[in-house]
Amino acid sequence: MFSWIKNTHGKPDAMLTFATVAFGMVTLNLFLSSFGPFTYGDFNFTFTPLSSDTMGVYLGATLTAYVSRRYTDARHASARVAEPASDETQSS
Repeated sequence: MFSWIKNTHGKPDAMLTFATVAFGMVTLNLFLSSFGPFTYGDFNFTFTPLSSDTMGVYLGATLTAYVSRRYTDARHASARVAEPASDETQSS
């Protein structure tokens, strides 16, 4: 079964998982493409490198989505702390 990577608050985080997987895929592609084509038995493997534009867009989009979600979560958390707990805290 698949589980999400936990963020710094200990909660499962889909965006952090997606950003980590994206980084791993791009890194693996860069690593494997540095070897060029190779043969194992009857199988021929060729890993072509991604263009830098493709890698930048792919990683930029995932990182931007993750950072934007963290910023939004932090803003909503600080707004909840700033609100009074009930009407009893206000004086008449």
